[in-house]
This record gives sequence, structure tokens and C-alpha cells, in this order.
Amino acid sequence: MFNNRKSVRSAVGRGLLGCAAALALSFVTGQAAQAKDSLRFTTSLPAPSFIYADILSVWAQRVIDDSNGSLDIQMFPAGTLGRDPAAHLDMARDGIADISYIVLGYTPGAVNEATIIELPGSTPSATAGSLAATKMVEEGFWPGQGMENVKVLGAFSTAPAILTTVDKVDTLAGVSGKKLRGAGPTLLATINAIGATPVGGITSPQIAESLSRGLIDGTINEWVALTIFGVAETAKNHLDINLGASPIMVVMNKDKYDSLPEDTRAAIDKNSGEPFARLWGEQFDASIEKFRSAAMKDDTRSFSTLSDEEQALWDAKLQTVIDAWIAETPNGQVVYDAFTAAVSEAAE
Repeated sequence: MFNNRKSVRSAVGRGLLGCAAALALSFVTGQAAQAKDSLRFTTSLPAPSFIYADILSVWAQRVIDDSNGSLDIQMFPAGTLGRDPAAHLDMARDGIADISYIVLGYTPGAVNEATIIELPGSTPSATAGSLAATKMVEEGFWPGQGMENVKVLGAFSTAPAILTTVDKVDTLAGVSGKKLRGAGPTLLATINAIGATPVGGITSPQIAESLSRGLIDGTINEWVALTIFGVAETAKNHLDINLGASPIMVVMNKDKYDSLPEDTRAAIDKNSGEPFARLWGEQFDASIEKFRSAAMKDDTRSFSTLSDEEQALWDAKLQTVIDAWIAETPNGQVVYDAFTAAVSEAAE
């Protein structure tokens, strides 16, 4: 009797141990099945901004959806992973962030060829400029300097920038000597060419304060930056002249990309390049129209255009910036002609 009870207890014990082992195996297997790669995406943009909410987050969700559950992308807005936007490219290079949104004007020298977007009259819209930028990257016209450790997921242009000032300006003489903010070396050269005083080193979130403190008299920006960074609340005089745009990129640490499974990389590739450029351009241009239309209803603002005589004066000055860029850029004429052709094709 005793031996029988012992046998029963032993059998029960073995059964419990077997169940425990099975449950443990099931748990481990379940964890393996649920395991996914996670990417950290850093940006200086605030979460409420349309670029973050309607472009970058939408892109990330599309990649996640196309990965069939194998990938997660953690978004870090407003510099929560790294405050200095000028450091975001290095963060991607060094693997501190897996994906970075970078404003090339904050990282001079990284992709010098992309500063062609900053040339006056370079592109008529964000869509045309972004599609052309994508073509330049894909066809090797924009290799960049020190970009070997990153993969370009998206190359973009903002919409054309206009001149916004505290005091009204509608002549070349009127802009002479005014302190104007520019985002990069080419825009700063444009400011110098029209006889104003170029001021660099001011990021977009700092423009409004710099205007209110009298550190600058105006800035070269498009309507998105004027609106989302509060610039238009301080400076209310707008000269409608195409003074160039700003090049933007989204890049990924190359080692991290190469380490991902093939199907996960395919989800990223499917949504990068031209699809990313179209998402960016169409959303950006739509927002430009929305912000500009709303601003035009404000009776406290002035909107100016140049007379034909003034336009000729400005064009002569601005052409010197284009000529200098071509002369100073390796294969400058080739790159300029290729980009101009790509913009024309995209704008059709």
C-alpha cells in the first residue's frame, strides 16, 4: 500500500515537472515568436508639428505594418533622445540612434552637394525638390562626406523660402544692411549677395526670440517654419521671392540596417526613397498652402512682390550665388544640370 502511494506520488511529481517544463518551453517559444527588432528614431521636431505627426510618424507606421510584426519603431520627438539637432547625424553614425531626422543646414559639410537646394529659385515646390533630391542620391550625385556609416532613407526639400522681416522690405535698397538669419552656408551667401548682413547659428526654434530681442531683422524661411516656430507672430512683413529651400534627410545607421532580417529590410526599403519623398512633398506643400492662406486673412500683415525692375536687380545679385556654387563645388556644373533636369521632370 505504501509502495503504491509512493509510486503514485512519484508519477504525479514527474507529471508536474513535465508540465512545468512544457510551460517553460511554451513561454520561451512564445517570447521568441513575439521578439521583434526595435529602432530608435530621433528628431528635433515637436510631436504636434505636422512633419512629425503627418509625415515621420506615418512613415514609421507604414514600415511597421509592412514588417508583419517583425519591427517596432520608437519615436523620440523634440530632442528627447538628443537635444542638439546638429548632433543627430553623428548619433546615427555612432549608433546612439538607429534613425535620425537631420537638417543639413545644421551639419555643414555632410552632404555639400545637397546645398544646391538652398540656391535661389532652385525648386518650385517641396514635392518637385524632394523627388529631385531622391534621384540625386540614388544616382550617386550626392555621395556626401563621411556618410559611409549611414543609409539615406529619405532626401527632401522644403518648399521655397521667402523673406520675412520686422519692417517692410520690397526693394533691394530696402534690404541693405538688415541682419537676416539663414539656415546654411548657401542661404547665408544669398543674404550677403543682396546686401544684407548674414546671421548663422540660429536654429528654427530660436528665430522668434531672436527677432523679438532685435538680434535679427528678418529671416529666410517657408510658411511651415514661420508658423510652427511662432516666427510669423513676431515678423509680419513678407516678400514673395523664391530664395531657395532647405535640404532635409532621414538616415539610418548602416550597421543596424545590415543586421536586420531580409524581410524587415524589405519593409524599410519599400517605404524609402521615392515613396518617402512623395509623402514628404505632398504633405509639406499642402501645409504651406494652408498656413499661407490663413496668414493672408490677417489684416496686420503685408504681402509684397517685386516690380519687374526690382526683380531684374535681385536676379542679377542672386545669379552670383548660383555661379559661385557651381565654381566651388566639385563637378558643380554637372550636379547643377542634373538637379535642374530632375526638378523639371518632377514638376511636370
